[in-house]
This record gives sequence, C-alpha cells and structure tokens, in this order.
Amino acid sequence: MLTQGNLYRDNVSRLIGWGHWLVFFNILLAMAVSSRYLLVGGWPDTPFGAVYMLISWAGHFAFLTFVTYLLTLFPLTFLVARVKVVLFMGATIATAALTLLLVDTQVFSLFKFHLNPTVWRLLLEQVQTQGATGWGWLFIWVPVLFLFELWLASWLWRWCQRRRRNLTWPLALPLLVCFFLTHSLHIWADAWVYSPITHQKANFPLSYPMTAKSFLIKQGWLDEGQHQQLAKKASASQPNLNYPLRPLTVAAPEQAPNILLIVADGLRADQLDAITMPNLQRFAQRNLRFNNHLSAGNQTNTALFSLFYSLPTKYQAEIEEAGIGPILIDELQRQDYRFSMFVSGGLDKDLYKKAIFSTLRHRHFTRAPDGALGDQLVVSDFSHWVTQQDSERPWFSFVYLDALNTLDLPEGVEGPFQPSLQQLNPSQSYDKQQEKALMNRYRNSVFYTDRLVGQLLALSRSQIERETLVIVTSGHGMEFNDMGNNTWGFGNAYSPAQLQVPLVLSWSGQPSPAEFDHPTSQLDLVPTLLSQVLGVQSSERNYSTGQSLFKVDPKRWRLASDPDEYAIYQEQDITLFNRRGDVHLLRAKDYKADPNANPELSLLLQVMSDLNRFQAD
Repeated sequence: MLTQGNLYRDNVSRLIGWGHWLVFFNILLAMAVSSRYLLVGGWPDTPFGAVYMLISWAGHFAFLTFVTYLLTLFPLTFLVARVKVVLFMGATIATAALTLLLVDTQVFSLFKFHLNPTVWRLLLEQVQTQGATGWGWLFIWVPVLFLFELWLASWLWRWCQRRRRNLTWPLALPLLVCFFLTHSLHIWADAWVYSPITHQKANFPLSYPMTAKSFLIKQGWLDEGQHQQLAKKASASQPNLNYPLRPLTVAAPEQAPNILLIVADGLRADQLDAITMPNLQRFAQRNLRFNNHLSAGNQTNTALFSLFYSLPTKYQAEIEEAGIGPILIDELQRQDYRFSMFVSGGLDKDLYKKAIFSTLRHRHFTRAPDGALGDQLVVSDFSHWVTQQDSERPWFSFVYLDALNTLDLPEGVEGPFQPSLQQLNPSQSYDKQQEKALMNRYRNSVFYTDRLVGQLLALSRSQIERETLVIVTSGHGMEFNDMGNNTWGFGNAYSPAQLQVPLVLSWSGQPSPAEFDHPTSQLDLVPTLLSQVLGVQSSERNYSTGQSLFKVDPKRWRLASDPDEYAIYQEQDITLFNRRGDVHLLRAKDYKADPNANPELSLLLQVMSDLNRFQAD
C-alpha cells in the first residue's frame, strides 16, 4: 500500500509539473490562433492603445488557457493519475479548446460578436443540413491539431523527466504581469475615458476588463462631473463610422427638379384605396406606385433616420453625437437647393437638430403643435412658402404630418366611417365592436389626412417653370390586432401592419403611370435620388445600404431595425435577431413562429456584413 501510495503521489506530482508546461505551450498556440482578433478588431490610433492591445492579448489568452486547465485537466489528474490516460485527455481538451477558439475567430470576423448558444446552434444546424459545405477545414484542422497535441504531450512528459533547471517563474511572470496590467490600465482608461483602450473591451471572447468608476468617485479620487464631460467629449469627437466610405463622384444635372417629400406618418399601405384616400389614389393612378414597400423602422425616429440616411439605425446614436448630416442633404446643398421643413410637432427633436438637418447652412428649429392642428398649420405654411418661390433655384421641401400617430381629428370633424370611437384610452382593452369603432376612427383620420395630402399635391403642381418630383410615403404603419396577438399601434413589433407603408412618386424621369410589385424599402429612396436625380456616379454601396427603387430582385431581403433589434424580411419569412445573438424565425403571413424552420446562417452573414459596412476600423 505504501508503494502504491508513493507511486500515486509521485505520478500526480510529475503530471502537475507536466501540465504546467502543456499550458505554457498551449498559451503560445492560443496566441497564434487569436492573433486574428488583432487584425479583425483593427489597430488603435495611438501607440499606447496598440501597446495595451498586445498586453491584453497576451494576458487574456494566458489567463483563459490556464483557467481551462484548472477546471478540466487539473482535477482529472487527481482522479485518474495514469500517465497515458492523462496525456490523452490533455491532448483532447487542448484540441477542443483551440478548435472552439478558431471557430470564434471566424464568427467574430463575420458578425463582430463572439460565440453564444444561439450562434453555436445555428452553426451545428448548418453542418447537419448542408453537410460539410464551408466546414471542410475542420476535417483537416482537428486531426492534425490532435496529433500535434499528442506528440507535444508525450514529448513534454519525456522532457520534464530530464529537466533540471526551474524555468517556471521566468516564463510565467511576464504573462502574469500582462494579466494584471490589462485590468489596471483598463480601470484607468475607463475612469479617464481613454477610448483607444476602452473600445477594445469586446475584441476577445470572455473578456470582462475591470472598471472602478464608482469606487474611485466614492474615494474622491475621480470627479464625477469631470468624468461625464470627458465621456461626452470623447463620444462626440470620435464617431465610430465611415460615412460615406469614399468621396462621391458627381455629374450634376443642368436642370435639377424641385423635390417635395411628404411623410404622412402612421399610414398603412392597405389604406391607399379610392374610398379611404381618394386624392392620393388618383395621384397614384397617374404616377408611380410601389405596392410592396417596407419601412426600415417601426417607430418615427428610426424610420425617418433610415429614410434620410439609407443606413440601419445602429448608426443613429453615433451620427447624432457627431452631428453628421445625410449625404442626400449635403449633396442638395452642394447643388444650391433651397430648403424648407414643415413638421407637425416641430423641429426641436435631436433627430432633426443633431442629425438630419444638422449640416444645413441656414437652420431654424421651431416648435409647433402636433396632431391634426399641427398638420393644418404645416399645410398652410407650405402653401404660403411655395407661392413665394421662383424658378431660379430648385428647392427641397420636407412636409411631415403626424395626426395618424394619435388617430387625431380636428374638432367638429367626424369622417365617413361610422361607428367611430370618440375617445381613445391607450390602457383600455377593446371588445370586437370597439375594435371596429377604433379602426373606423383610424380610417377617418386617414380620410382627413388624405384631404391635406391632396392640397399639398395641388400646390406642388403650381410650379410650372421647373419640374417638381413628389414623393408621398409614411414612416411606419399602424397595427390593430391584425394577427390576433394583442398588438396595437406601432413600435412594438416588426409585423407587416407596422412596416408596410405606401410609396407614390411623381417623376418625369420614369414612364408613368406604372405599378411595381417587387420588394422595395425606405432604404432605397436615397440611392435612387442621388444616382438618378442628382447625378451621383459613385456606387450606392459607398453611402447606402439600399438600392435603386427600380432594381427588380424578387428574392432580395429587406432590413428593419431599432438600435437593439433587427428584422429581416424575405419572401415568406421574417428573421428577428438582436445584438445579444438571439434569433427567431416567424412566418410573414401571420407573424407567428414556425416550429419547423430554422434561421439561415448564410442570410445572417450577409446582413451582419451589411450592418458593419460603415463601421470604422
């Protein structure tokens, strides 16, 4: 028994020493594999930031490798203590960990986030449903790496028996210093808002660098007001995007048209008919109508941002902080357009002041009433303004009507659709009869809005000397429990009722009248105007995530989003996913989950690539 006990302790002791060396060499392998993060994440702009990246890279993957050993092979060494078995398990664990790391580098290069359970499930499903397509490298990598790890484990075991000099601390100390420096420097950078370091926190998997702002403020070592000022200054001075990717090449037209953009927000596509909207219907019959048109947002701010920028709303906060105007507005100014904005509710929102109209040379942001009264004033103001214009210079006018968002009607106006709900209570649940009355109230509001739109269209035709390109659309739609899932209004789902909006164009540049049934998006308006009206010759991919409205692609996917969630519309399916990597597949016809379908990994790859196209390196 004593001999066996001594043999056990001796084997465990030697295996622990061997395990430390296996960890060291696998740290080097992990750093070699993870060097891809350095290329994908992009180098910081400052030398100090670059030094931190290298320090954190070494310290983080040394820590991950050592923790993996402590949680797996180290306890197994005590449980088994048989040399050949432990060597085999060590090679197996190291191969699995390095393979997982390599897969994560591929996911990060495509999605810009790391592996999570949902993405891992999609990867496995793709392997099962599509065979080895795109995964052939695993059949080479895993066997070769496993054989190498077996050889390394055996060689280290023999080498450890002959080694006399203790090299543990000289090799481990630099890695330990890197680990502590990583967290210490990040505490400092987070407190003093040094973005070349703080922007690196998501570069590596399972990376959670330390912060201590609250502790430093409590101890009086950091002034809270100063920290907030530094944070605001850093976010404003360093926008994390490239928009546009390259300067535009433009051959401006000799006779540019006036442009009138009318947004009747809250207008559903199915309301454009001869009964509910007779004025807009007659206008559509004489011009261009897009019947399969989708907004890029299910609420006002996100929809208007995407309409003017042709970008997903993930960029909205950065653009507002940096005060970057849309390429459309900048090019209109360069071509000497006059500007006028008539907005129900006023122009004092951050979206207008800090983003859409932030680069206008002459700006006047006004407060105005919203609802039906605001819409009336908007039309009256436009009527007065447009009659004062001459034909010397073209003009761009933005008219925004928002009474539909609250189903508002002027006092004394009832509308033809009865019975109609007289008082609205957002917290009230409606029975079947009340639901019909609520829908009638909405249709009456649409009917009244159509009267205002008709006045705007008549005024636009008064510009005889210069052609006026008229665009009528909506920011988002309005839902009235269409799918029986108790969803009302807007901004709470990516259902067709909230996203499908009308689009009608009056444009001499295209044969009319015409109807188009191919899929189009609000993201398509900017590239269409820039390329086919204003003479921009640069590729639309340099400044837009949309395409020409007249490009027919029945199988294209379309994107709608808010800053945290995204909806991908295909022919029959809607794929919902968020920034955490959660993915759900719904049927477009009823907005319900399809239990027999799985999200397409290739589709997510395309969308993520498009979402990150304007991200700064």
